[in-house]
Amino acid sequence: MAGSARRVCGVSSGTGAAKQETEGTQEDGPALERTHQPYLPLGVLDYHEQKLAGSSASLVYAFSTGSEAAHSWAVPDGCVDLSFGIGSSDIVAVIGGTVSSAHTWAFAEGRSWVGCRFRSGEALLPKGLSPEDLVDADIVLDKDVSEGRLADLLFEAPDQKARMQVLASAIVTWEQNESIPAAKPGTSKVCELERFARHEILRTGGSAPISSVAAAAGVSPHYLRKAFAEVHGFSPKLYARFVRFQRAMELISGERDIQNAPEIVLACGYADQSHLVHEFNEFAGMTPGQFRLTVSPAA
Repeated sequence: MAGSARRVCGVSSGTGAAKQETEGTQEDGPALERTHQPYLPLGVLDYHEQKLAGSSASLVYAFSTGSEAAHSWAVPDGCVDLSFGIGSSDIVAVIGGTVSSAHTWAFAEGRSWVGCRFRSGEALLPKGLSPEDLVDADIVLDKDVSEGRLADLLFEAPDQKARMQVLASAIVTWEQNESIPAAKPGTSKVCELERFARHEILRTGGSAPISSVAAAAGVSPHYLRKAFAEVHGFSPKLYARFVRFQRAMELISGERDIQNAPEIVLACGYADQSHLVHEFNEFAGMTPGQFRLTVSPAA
């Protein structure tokens, strides 16, 4: 989502049927996954999103930028975002992975943007890219995306709602068409282990020791860390921290009974209040109190 940019080849596209998310359609792991980017709607214009079910992407979103570039904070979520900036005569395509700490997320001025957020461990990556390449980085994709069929469809779409539908349909086609130059990283065995570990981390809210997760999977902690990094580009321990932080963000920003620091510390499994504050300073770029005032001004 942030970092230095370089160019690589992209993915092609087609059309298919998009699905809208309904409660109770996901397995326990994905259903518990939180991939909030709370600062993004605050830093851009006309932000909208649509959740997806049964897809490698959790949602598609759209927004626009004015006469000046938009800058927002990205927070760790363990996910990969693919976004397209539609200008008056061209399209730019950018893919970026999770940030490891709060980091600036920049979008060029004068464009209508549409993007998708892949679920953790489920991103379809263009050939030539590994998950590790995307951590703390935004990479500009080559003309296979920016000048391909998907770009034409996005450019010709009458409005942002239609562009979101085009992108959601393209994701379905990518998943169904094995001939496209994009795939999920890792062998089937590695992906099966990673998925088990990810679901276990989500189920426990990030509180389970990685040694316990490895024991439940029947592998050594070293082997689990290696397999997880092959799919994500970072360690399962760091992912567990992301999961816990995302849960804390939800509690602090939402209209819930759990709003004071001691209750959030207990609910999210932090050691104490200073641990919570430290994580927020690193991952959100501010204290929990400052975060709440930023995303919930009326609080």
